[in-house]
This record gives sequence, C-alpha cells and structure tokens, in this order.
Amino acid sequence: MTQCKIFNLYTNIILNISFKLLWLENSLGIAINQTNLNSSIPLTNYYFWPRSDVWEQIRLELNSKRWITEREKTAILNNVAEILKLWQKNTKEHIVLNGVNLTDFVGIK
Repeated sequence: MTQCKIFNLYTNIILNISFKLLWLENSLGIAINQTNLNSSIPLTNYYFWPRSDVWEQIRLELNSKRWITEREKTAILNNVAEILKLWQKNTKEHIVLNGVNLTDFVGIK
C-alpha cells in the first residue's frame, strides 16, 4: 500500500495519487492525477472552489473510473475535504499539514 505524495492523511489509497493545487487568494483549484515512476495521468479536471462544488465534481469523476475502489474514492474525497478546510482557514500564511509545509508545494510566497 502506498501513501499520497503530498498529503499523508489517509494511507488506505493503493493508487499513487498526487493532488495538483492552485492555491490562490480568492479561489482554490484542485485536480487529481494518478502517478507512477515515469508519468502522471490526470484522473480529474481542475475544479475551482468556491465557483463550483469541488468535492461533488471530483466525486462524480471518480465514480466514472471503475478501476478505483470505493475505499480509494473515499480516501481521495476525504483528502479533498481536508484541503478545502485548510484553504478556508488559511490565507497566504505558513500552511502546515502533518508536519509538511504546504507553502512549498502550492507556490505561495
């Protein structure tokens, strides 16, 4: 079993997943990719909070991927919910989750 690359929140994800974030002042873009050693394959489009219901849009896209187990979908959606909560609580300040400085990952200066 592998772990999410950036977010070590829910480790029952068997797929190698990376969360692509656009952490902006007035919105948050989230996309999800499946990764392996040499490439990254988009699983979802970018969805922007608060313009759309990101969690629901990603849920619908994940449900169309039959090879992703229900357990993996749940873990991914739990991570999305956690990311959304973090964005709502934080601005361009120092953002840390499970000891990882997210500011380095999302390009906040």
